[in-house]
Amino acid sequence: MAEKKKTRLIDLVQTRGSFSVSGLVTGADKDSFYEDKLTQSTKKPFRSVNFGVKIDKDGSSVYTYLNGMERKSVYYSRREDKAKGITKDTQEVAWKDRYTFDKEGYRMIGVNVGVKKIVDKKGNEVNDKKVLTEFDACEEIGTNLKDDASVFVKGNLEFSTYNDKHNVRLVPTQVSLCRPIDMEAEDYTPNAQFTQVIVFTGIEPNEDKTKFTVSAKIVNYESIEDAEFVIYDSKLATAFRKNIKPYSSIKVWGDIIVERDIEEVEEASVWGTANKMERVNSPTQRLFVITGADPQTIDTEEYSEDKIDKAIAKIAASKKAEDDYGSSNSNGGNWGKSLESNDELDDDEPW
Repeated sequence: MAEKKKTRLIDLVQTRGSFSVSGLVTGADKDSFYEDKLTQSTKKPFRSVNFGVKIDKDGSSVYTYLNGMERKSVYYSRREDKAKGITKDTQEVAWKDRYTFDKEGYRMIGVNVGVKKIVDKKGNEVNDKKVLTEFDACEEIGTNLKDDASVFVKGNLEFSTYNDKHNVRLVPTQVSLCRPIDMEAEDYTPNAQFTQVIVFTGIEPNEDKTKFTVSAKIVNYESIEDAEFVIYDSKLATAFRKNIKPYSSIKVWGDIIVERDIEEVEEASVWGTANKMERVNSPTQRLFVITGADPQTIDTEEYSEDKIDKAIAKIAASKKAEDDYGSSNSNGGNWGKSLESNDELDDDEPW
């Protein structure tokens, strides 16, 4: 019986986002780093990797997560080349043939992995570059990536909600070793960046107007999520407040930072001088700090409040139906700083 194709509930254009980060691997010695097991419901093979990239000498880390399962098929794509008369095309390939398909000009749609070294024909040590399915990439990364390795990771931002908590997951599409990173070097600058199209819904300053919270909607394939971003640049915040109407979309970018809530306290009831200590009030918090935006990307028509509300209502109704009855479906000038790419930290050419 043919697999039933899932129909998308909403017709709004997805607002996509991506990230890139380089640093030192952390968490590869933990039990949760690599898992290879069967799913509870379907008993199908499932693999995952969960590791951090340390971005500064204080230990601030950005965590990434990738998982994958065996599936019916994979896809190979071919780029368009008008000069050669080649058209853009995609080919579906059976799972068992995913690495034997060999049609000229086609490349698997998957994860770019280069986490171990080999010696090429010229005698140079290079990354062993592979394009793998998520399932196979997890094994390659889980087997070869080690703590403190210098690594470059880029991928997609995935926004979701679980138990009324909004989450942002960093899902790699490339994991590769890069040139050694020295965080003690005077010219070292942390590299953890993001780009995201948002549906702007508002901006609010904190009490002393040193920090501005941008509220937004993120349109996924089958959900609409709430999200928050931060702006520290008051001029950029003013540009947002004056020039963007609620429910307009815009492309933004900036830095992913890890913030600690630390205060200095004094021990009471001691002899002599009090001992001043630092106390962490809460766990570290990952912030997406907007440092720039492209006003040429503002779209005031695609996403209205009415369209968003209707889409949310449709999603909620579908979810309620599933909960009640079950489902047969299965899973020009820029504002602020210019967007800079740090891909040069990857010592391999892009795939």
